[in-house]
Amino acid sequence: MNTLEMTDNELYELGVKILTDKLGASQVPRFIRQIRPGKGDYSVDRHKLLANEPDVETIVKEIQEMRPLREAEERARAERFTAPQSEIRKMTDIEIYEIGSRALVNKLGAAGVWGFVLICQDRNGGPPRGLIKNAEEAKEYIKFYTASLTFNPKIVEDYVRRGTAYSYIGKHTKAIGDYSAALKLKPNYANAYYKRGVVWLHLKEWERAKADLMTAKEKGFDIVASFQNDYGSVEDFETKNEVKMPEDIAALLQGE
Repeated sequence: MNTLEMTDNELYELGVKILTDKLGASQVPRFIRQIRPGKGDYSVDRHKLLANEPDVETIVKEIQEMRPLREAEERARAERFTAPQSEIRKMTDIEIYEIGSRALVNKLGAAGVWGFVLICQDRNGGPPRGLIKNAEEAKEYIKFYTASLTFNPKIVEDYVRRGTAYSYIGKHTKAIGDYSAALKLKPNYANAYYKRGVVWLHLKEWERAKADLMTAKEKGFDIVASFQNDYGSVEDFETKNEVKMPEDIAALLQGE
């Protein structure tokens, strides 16, 4: 199982299943609610830590004194992890998070857990991953995802995100190529059909646009809500991109 090659939805569903198996369905929301977007200024915190850093002898002494406590904590942690679900339900949120995190690491590995955490942060109100604010940022994303895909050319979501960055700076043909590459790896990936369909709109390839948007809709993707979230209204899209959609496509994107 290579979690890097999963879509966000696949990884999220797998993570929820792992948590359900370990914690019980009723405790999964407790776990996920704790994955909040970070708000701290870590650079400031780090400077404070360095300013108060003790000398080496003090650090060694503190480590030695803490060893018995750490060993006791580890034994207690192991007992919590092996507890039945009936006992897990009685635990604190912190204990729930600790047990769930360990279960995720055991099944998903570090990269998979990190991806799952980022998805949960998105769903808990954090800024969407890959949100592009300007052309320079889009170009940086393109460099990053190109490097990532050079390392592993099967990362579906990186094709989708790079395609979005290409589209942002007007390189629509390259965006089509990336969305098509994602669909070659995941032929049923509705989000990639939707995004490719929108790029076809930019290129005034109406039949191709309609075909991709219809496919995304048939696969259960809410193209109306997504289009409104991404572009506002059909009229807004037409004005900004200087295009006039055929009436059937406009109606499709308006839910008519």
